[in-house]
Amino acid sequence: MPFLARSSLLFALALLWTVASIRADENLFGYVSGAETLPKGHYDLYQTTTARAGKDAGYYRGWDFETEVEYGVTDKFQISGTVIQHYFNIKNVPGLTSQDRYQFGGIELSGKYRFTSVFKDGYGLALKPEIGFMRYDDVAGIPQNMFFVAPNLLYQKNFLDDTLILASNAGVQLAWGKKPAEEYEHELSLKAGTGVSYRFAPNWFAGAETHVVSEYPMFNQYEHTVLFAGPSIHYAAQRWWATLSWAYQVWGNEVSPTVKNMAFAEESRNEFRLKLGLNF
Repeated sequence: MPFLARSSLLFALALLWTVASIRADENLFGYVSGAETLPKGHYDLYQTTTARAGKDAGYYRGWDFETEVEYGVTDKFQISGTVIQHYFNIKNVPGLTSQDRYQFGGIELSGKYRFTSVFKDGYGLALKPEIGFMRYDDVAGIPQNMFFVAPNLLYQKNFLDDTLILASNAGVQLAWGKKPAEEYEHELSLKAGTGVSYRFAPNWFAGAETHVVSEYPMFNQYEHTVLFAGPSIHYAAQRWWATLSWAYQVWGNEVSPTVKNMAFAEESRNEFRLKLGLNF
């Protein structure tokens, strides 16, 4: 495996053993985000590793490595920067070139502004706008020059003395420069997700989450919709945290499907995600 991908894996393992001084916001879910922000002057390091597995035929493994730094500008506003990398192991999948290689993905910048606090106001509401540039796509590492803008709305509600957490997200993504990875130049994506997690023991949360994605080439042509659902488990030590989740494609629909009620042209059957966080 190339140097950058190896470095991401080593960094992920190192986070488990590194000591920091501040415990900040934790990600209880793999895909759904909470509404809280970092305190002013503090920052986090995140390493997210996702394994996407399974198509309608052949052998497919797509690995995503996201290394992110977040910084609290104020108590209500934070910014972050992310480097995205991929590794593909594909054999005999219809429509995709067989390969076993690393490919750089792109970069992403985002902000997060909290309107209300779940601890002070009874519920949390935040806006998270994202912009990014993806040089290679995440399906098979095909070249593109994609620029995207993605505003997201985040909601969070805590129950039972903060032991039961409900979070919901909804957002859109507008992307340009999809060619030649896709046949069309631009695309609209609609995204939403909900998660529930319960603290069943000190430092331990277990829950379930679901997320749905719909994509529309040229902003008005339907391509596919996919629904994922699965469990998540979260552990927080004093100075670091880790979240493991599994998302299974429970339903899908696409133009010219190869399997009934499934979408495999751009999606996979399973997604396994490990998120590690170090709080400063």
